[in-house]
Amino acid sequence: MTSHFKPTKKNILAFMGIFILVFCLLFFLSEYFHDVIYGFSEKIHSLTILVEYLKTSIELTFIFIAVKNWKPIYRWISGKREFRGTGDEFTFPKDKVKAIIIPVSRTEQPEWIIRHLEPKYVAFLYTGERKNHVIELINLFSKKIHFAHTLKEIEQGKDMLSDPDNPNEAKEIVKKFIEGFIAQGIKEENIFVDTTGGKVPMSIGAFQAAEEMGVSSIYIVGKGNNGNIKEPTLREQGYPIFLSRKNE
Repeated sequence: MTSHFKPTKKNILAFMGIFILVFCLLFFLSEYFHDVIYGFSEKIHSLTILVEYLKTSIELTFIFIAVKNWKPIYRWISGKREFRGTGDEFTFPKDKVKAIIIPVSRTEQPEWIIRHLEPKYVAFLYTGERKNHVIELINLFSKKIHFAHTLKEIEQGKDMLSDPDNPNEAKEIVKKFIEGFIAQGIKEENIFVDTTGGKVPMSIGAFQAAEEMGVSSIYIVGKGNNGNIKEPTLREQGYPIFLSRKNE
């Protein structure tokens, strides 16, 4: 399993907390009786020592993080991105796929994904022209899937792309979906972004969102004419591959 460094406040504070707790515990155990015996003046000395302990704790925290994650830290600082597993067949167990975001152009490819990858949560990236396709898919799977939006919200055009040729708009919507799934307690390694359907700028924006949020992106290779899936109920009509594999 490859470790992925994420320079978030939560991760850094967690490491700091561990070191600070250990050092403070050792300090108070060693200094408690010393303070009681020698009085108030020694407490001032103890405060100075405590400050040094805290300083040392912070320094060791960042040293620990740097040693353990030096490669991803280097990539983060240098701005280099690593695309691992590109082209590898998607072989995760079905219970690994908790949530997926799917751009919609035709109904067959999203239906194939839902039937055969069996996600628990689904969000659609769609335009006004494809709104009816999304409504059809929600009606078809409403009893087994938690969708990011209700039928009423889809009919009202919530989070609908206003410009399918604007990858930045697609990226922001997909990032919003990913953040929503994470807020529900779904881990990044259980969230996936499909890039098969929709216009090319939609796929590019979806891929960029996945990269920036640290989740895997996939593509469905269709085995029908022109690489399309004709019969989504048949597993052999397609197979998923990774574009970028994260958080294994």
